[in-house]
Amino acid sequence: MLKLFKSDQLAKASKAIETDDLERLQKHLKKISSDQIDQPVAENSPALAELCILAQSAKALKQVLEHGANPNTQSVSQPQLSLSQLALTQETSLPLLTALYNAGCQTDPTSLLKPCFSHCREQELMLHLSLLLQQGAKLDDELTDCALRTENRALIHFIINSGASKPEGLETGDYSDETLSYALKCWDDLRIRQMFL
Repeated sequence: MLKLFKSDQLAKASKAIETDDLERLQKHLKKISSDQIDQPVAENSPALAELCILAQSAKALKQVLEHGANPNTQSVSQPQLSLSQLALTQETSLPLLTALYNAGCQTDPTSLLKPCFSHCREQELMLHLSLLLQQGAKLDDELTDCALRTENRALIHFIINSGASKPEGLETGDYSDETLSYALKCWDDLRIRQMFL
């Protein structure tokens, strides 16, 4: 007979994640060895770190990562995604991603920039981009294009002042006149500021 749960403590920890009982989770984590922490909780089931992401509990994820879970594994529920890519698809993606990167996530942050425009709510988009830029993400013309298409002035200002260079043939792009002239003004202002540095 198949043993459903690999470890009784993993099962108990997963229940604590499910019920968002952080105190109980901490208690069970103490009884889980470092070579068990990344084991699937049950047959064909994710490990604890992924369960935290799916439960959208950044605090639980932080505890599990602090206990030694690997932030660089592939998702079991969506095998084409890494844990950081899976985190980005969740509603509470910002604290989840923060926990993963603080724990040493090595997913190239540049690869997550563009998906932010599809997955993040407008009011949180800049915060996500800022987090990824702090992790060393590099802006390119495609990202500049994504930002200009939002027509969000605060975002356009942020992207340009974060180092987005002016793409070739920008004026021939199909942006509104207001967006284009605002972006050009931001680049001009930045150039003038840099001259006085």
